[in-house]
Amino acid sequence: MRIFIALRFEEVANDIIYNTLKKVKTISETGNFSSKKNLHLTVLYIGETSKETLEAMKSKLMEITLKRFDYTANRIRTFKKSSSRLVVYLEVDKIESLENLYLNVHHKLKEIGVSISSEKYTPHITLGRQVLIKTGESLQNIDTVNLLLKAKSISIMESTREGDLLVYKERFNIPLK
Repeated sequence: MRIFIALRFEEVANDIIYNTLKKVKTISETGNFSSKKNLHLTVLYIGETSKETLEAMKSKLMEITLKRFDYTANRIRTFKKSSSRLVVYLEVDKIESLENLYLNVHHKLKEIGVSISSEKYTPHITLGRQVLIKTGESLQNIDTVNLLLKAKSISIMESTREGDLLVYKERFNIPLK
């Protein structure tokens, strides 16, 4: 099973993020856009994981004693994956609490031998992949709000396919203090 660690959103925040995604979709020729229920902020991507490792991850992540915190998302940005296709995301401001969460999760999972990428952490909310913006359109023309998000818990998520749909299922939830 493909596993990642995520922060999920309250319903109102999820609605606002999804409305931003719909604006991006209207100026795009093509793209693989996140479904409303799949929106999240990835803390750490793990990848293929056995059931035994998943159980060990649950126990290890329960040791995290960080407090709840607020963070902000407010700008549409892109990662360029090919000459014309983009990953479009909502940028999340880097704050100490979010960095500490990432470092704690990273450290706890390395303690049990989970192989983790050493890629630099860029907190973001993916809106779409393989996006091709229509000629004459610009992501800069999309108004976004300064969205205050609340980190109340971390979720161990599984990425699966149900037919043609990508579905993210919460396997375990760990409340922050």
